[in-house]
Amino acid sequence: MIKLKNLLKENVWDRKFGEPLPTLSSAIEQHNGCGCNEMTSCGCSVKEEVVSEGPDEKVKAQKEIQQIVKAEAKLRARMLKLEQIFLKDARPENVKLSKDLTKSYKENVTTFMKDVFKFAKRVK
Repeated sequence: MIKLKNLLKENVWDRKFGEPLPTLSSAIEQHNGCGCNEMTSCGCSVKEEVVSEGPDEKVKAQKEIQQIVKAEAKLRARMLKLEQIFLKDARPENVKLSKDLTKSYKENVTTFMKDVFKFAKRVK
């Protein structure tokens, strides 16, 4: 008959009675501190470089990108309203101002948004 005490041993974690369970950050610190690239006495089997980030960073980045997209949509709407105000009086100076405004928006904000999406794809 197997005793319950034998089933509850936690030899995998190497923790003493009363110590808290390991967290992801403590496991990463332990692995980074051992300096191994292969399976060694620390019990890790990671064959890559140092662990530095988890999937949370990608989720956080996507949420921030959504906020940037919403803010850019509001900015674009305001820019278009301003352009329409310039075009209400169809003087050549105002038409030039509206074209310059649109050009500036495309050169700066649109380029920035393209860069944001390009960088977001590279987040691991």
